[in-house]
Amino acid sequence: MLINVHIENVALIKSLDIPFPQGFSAFTGETGAGKSIVIDAIGMACGARIGKEILRTGEKEARVEALFCDLSERAKKRLGESEIYPDEDGNVFVVRTLNEDGKSTVSVNGKRIPLTLLRAAASTLVNIHGQHDNADLLDDEKHSSILDAFAGNVSQRSLYAERYEKYRAVEKALQGAALDDKEKKRRIDILKFQIGEIKDAKLKDGEEEKLKTERNRLRHSEKINKNASICYGLLYESASGLSAVDSVERAGSAMRALSDVIPEAAALSERLESVKYELIDIAETANDFVDDVGDPTTALDRIEARLEKISRLCSRYGADIKEVNAFCAACEKELSDIELFEERKGELEKELAAAKEELSAAAKELYESRVQAAKALSKKIEEELSYLDMRSARFDVRFTPCGDFTPNGAEKAEFLIRTNSGEGFHSLSKTASGGELSRVMLALKSVLSDKEGADTLIFDEIDTGISGSTSRKIGRKLRALAVGKQVFCVTHSAQVASLSDCHFKIEKHAEGDRTVTTVQRLSDEEKVREIARIISGMDITDAALRSAKELIERTDE
Repeated sequence: MLINVHIENVALIKSLDIPFPQGFSAFTGETGAGKSIVIDAIGMACGARIGKEILRTGEKEARVEALFCDLSERAKKRLGESEIYPDEDGNVFVVRTLNEDGKSTVSVNGKRIPLTLLRAAASTLVNIHGQHDNADLLDDEKHSSILDAFAGNVSQRSLYAERYEKYRAVEKALQGAALDDKEKKRRIDILKFQIGEIKDAKLKDGEEEKLKTERNRLRHSEKINKNASICYGLLYESASGLSAVDSVERAGSAMRALSDVIPEAAALSERLESVKYELIDIAETANDFVDDVGDPTTALDRIEARLEKISRLCSRYGADIKEVNAFCAACEKELSDIELFEERKGELEKELAAAKEELSAAAKELYESRVQAAKALSKKIEEELSYLDMRSARFDVRFTPCGDFTPNGAEKAEFLIRTNSGEGFHSLSKTASGGELSRVMLALKSVLSDKEGADTLIFDEIDTGISGSTSRKIGRKLRALAVGKQVFCVTHSAQVASLSDCHFKIEKHAEGDRTVTTVQRLSDEEKVREIARIISGMDITDAALRSAKELIERTDE
């Protein structure tokens, strides 16, 4: 659950630390106080798309820190699928920053991660429900996924997805190889030319580097021969006198002659003998550098021609010899596939027919699971709507064939509603008002609460357009959702707020020449006054205070 949020420089918030309890928490405040800012900040910590306009004026960086504790095993498993793991205490600590250039960074438990990874995992931690959820409810494309969440048909969807990928792979192989005769001949000619050009070159891995080394040696052959010969002559075979080897050999003999007089001379003689052999080895190695190639021009021309050929092939077929050879192998495979296509065509057609049959069976299983779930979902939604004062409402799911297999099945689900008796069913967008949509969304969330992984649910003004006893019922529904979970609700309704386990008041006030938003957890007495303010407005009357107390005392009814 979301235990604590730290917010810095987000809109009107300078710096806030908000500890959150379990249960149902209400957020209230005057219009414009910044109630939605807190929700936006939590959304920022969960990877929501934000712009630099959220940055507090004059600041260089906005920052939100969110601490999640007491994660369920289901949540830990789903986080692990996104490669996000709790720390040794089982906590997840998310930090997201946004700078003045609009760039953001994300870290989880001190490790930087991509924003996309946070977004993928965020629904496991928090579900935020606001006006955008109503937009999702109106989007027919989202209805199948909502229905699947209720159905819990993971095995059917996995089987369908596996067989769909197999079917498309075979279909693609069949379509890709089915070239017309003219195109096939043209492609064969191109492939044969490319293969022949590369094969004729007989390229070898590492060849280019060896050629460049040899070219460098030939370009400096005169210098190499001259200095290597000088080294050899001075060390071993000098034409003008004693070589270094001769001198060391004589010195060694002189030390040996002293060994019977000076014992230490014998050791020096042995050391000089070692020096002599080391000098001979150096001289002979230097002599190996001498290359009697005569005029190196011919060899250089040969190397330059070979390097130029390699460069030309690399410019056409790959960055280096390894890539060129790999390209050649790919061309050979494609040529073989084209030439053998007629032989493979019948085999592929049989594979496609078999894959389609398997996919059809999986699509049927998926469809049946959805039809069964749709009946149960409709019944539960109607029960929820009846409680929320939409007693005549009827909910249904219509399935329309797609005409072909899609990644999500062979049919599309669409939610329909009838708000009044005697009318026909219509899509939500054509029938439901704002208040009705809010109640349909709450009904869905109530039904799906045990199916969704997040233990923290946030509702941003879900009671908009609703008043009176219906607001009270929405509050009771939110309170029921909070059993074993966390539910936050931004509300303008006294009926909803009075049912909260914890009440936060959001206010804005001036600090110097700046406006600042603050969040205060209310005591029981302060909660009564805030509920009374919502009831009566700015002038809190005794009657409003009595009404507020009565609303709060009726919490357990």
